[in-house]
Amino acid sequence: MIIEKQWHQVKNVLQAKLDSIFSVAPDATTEFDSLLALDEINALGYVRNFPHLTCVMCSIEQGELLGFARGQRKLDPDFKQLNADVALLPATCYKIYLGLKGQQLDGARVESCIARCFRHEDKALDSYRAFNFTMKEYVYLGTAEGAQAHLEAGYDRVFSLFAQLGIRADCEEANDPFFDSGSPVARLSALTPTKRELVFDGHAVSSLNYHRNYFGEKFEIRLNGEFAHTSCVAFGLERWISMLKDHFGDARRALAALEQA
Repeated sequence: MIIEKQWHQVKNVLQAKLDSIFSVAPDATTEFDSLLALDEINALGYVRNFPHLTCVMCSIEQGELLGFARGQRKLDPDFKQLNADVALLPATCYKIYLGLKGQQLDGARVESCIARCFRHEDKALDSYRAFNFTMKEYVYLGTAEGAQAHLEAGYDRVFSLFAQLGIRADCEEANDPFFDSGSPVARLSALTPTKRELVFDGHAVSSLNYHRNYFGEKFEIRLNGEFAHTSCVAFGLERWISMLKDHFGDARRALAALEQA
C-alpha cells in the first residue's frame, strides 16, 4: 500500500493518538528492524505453526551469479537456486520476547513497539491485506491477571476512539490460520480462544491477543520466579489508513477528526 502526502501525515498523527490513549510517552516506542535469524524464527515456533505464511530473504547461489551478470538468466517463479539467509519478521512483538530472553523482570511492564512485518498471505490481497505492512503494538509482560486487564483496557480505549471518530466497528473471536489445525497449539487455541479482532466492514484492523505464559516459558522470561504472561494490542497501520479513507474519504477530514478525538 502506498501512503501518499496528506495520508502520510494522517498515519503519523494516528500513531501519536494511539500512544496517547495507551499512555505511552513520545520517546518510549522502540522501532525494530524486520529481520530474524533462522534459529530465532524457529525458536518462536512460527514456521512450525504457519509455514504457509512465512517469508524469508534469499540470495542467489554463488554458482548462478555469472549467468545473471551476463544477462543469460532472469528471476522468474521457476528459479530455485536461492539461499535462505534470514527470515522476515511476521509480528512486531516477537522482537520483545527475543530481546528479554533469560531475564528476570523487576515488575510488570508495557512495551510500545513498531516494525515493518511480512506474511505470505494465502488470501486475496486488497487495500487492507498485503504481504508487507506496519504493525504497531502495545505489549504487556507480567501476570495472567495483568495480561487480561491490559486487553480489556485496550478494548475500551480503542472502541472509545472509534466512537469519537464516528466509526462503527465490531469485535469478533478469531483463530489464527494454523497450517495444521490438529497441532497441539492449534487445538489449545480452539478450545480456549485467546484472540479477538476489531473489525470494520469485514476487515480486521486490530487484534487483542493473550499468549498465556507461552513466550515467557519458551524464552525463560520470569516475574517473581514465575514465567511471565504476555498479551498485546496490535494495530495494522495501513489497514487503519484504509479504514479512515473509506470512512472519511478525504485526508483533511480524517486528520481533523483524529486531532479532535
